[in-house]
Amino acid sequence: MLIIQISDLHIRAERALLNRRYDSAGNLDRCVAAINQLPRQADLVIATGDLVQFGARAEYACLREILDKLHAPLLLLPGNHDNRQKLRDSFPEHDYLTLYPDSCRFVCDDYPLRIIALDTVIDGEVEGAIGTEQLEWLEDQLAARPEKPTLIAMHHPPFSGMIDFGNKPSCADGPALAALLQDHPQVRKVISGHLHRAIATGFAQTQGTVAPSTAVSFGIPFFPDTPFYRTDEPVGFQIHVWADSTDDSAVITHTVSLACDTQAAKIFAITDETA
Repeated sequence: MLIIQISDLHIRAERALLNRRYDSAGNLDRCVAAINQLPRQADLVIATGDLVQFGARAEYACLREILDKLHAPLLLLPGNHDNRQKLRDSFPEHDYLTLYPDSCRFVCDDYPLRIIALDTVIDGEVEGAIGTEQLEWLEDQLAARPEKPTLIAMHHPPFSGMIDFGNKPSCADGPALAALLQDHPQVRKVISGHLHRAIATGFAQTQGTVAPSTAVSFGIPFFPDTPFYRTDEPVGFQIHVWADSTDDSAVITHTVSLACDTQAAKIFAITDETA
């Protein structure tokens, strides 16, 4: 099974530049074209949040215009920049987003690899959390199908990525998720976004990965006092491959990079977060 993950799209209305510099719509156009042109068509595309910049209906309309060009089926997850209701209204055929009034969590059992999506958004906050209710729901879902290999998707990584957040995970109850997963070896991988870089680590009894942004990359804070900054490093997407060859088959991840379309060619520190 071949799963494409796109994340942190940050589309603006009328294809406006992100932070007056990054062509997030043009970058997503090129990612979609690259996905469609892969030698083997993807079984599924998962977009793991921050789909638009301000959660506006006009932004979702622009997003939809681009994503409708994908050849493969699409699953959507919200991130901290998204508005759940406007996302639901803009993609009404994605009815799995409406199963719970205050959450866009869902299970997709349509494929050999089971997909469980968690909603980690805390309204009005940059950082996220799973929450006790959703952790209990997840445990019930995993207990219901212990024999089926599973991939968990979420926006905020449940582990530290050392990007502006120090040694703390951007998902507050990541340790609780790690403890829960110790009892569920069918989970092959936990995929996430939010940090705008390709990152991989061990997590619980499985693997954890972060996809790069399709819009713009974040820099690496090598020292505690490193200021937050964006870079002109490549943007891109990830390909998750599950071979289903043995009972303990791992999900193998490849990162596809595309040059970032930008109005400048320098690494710089952000001074205006409103654009």
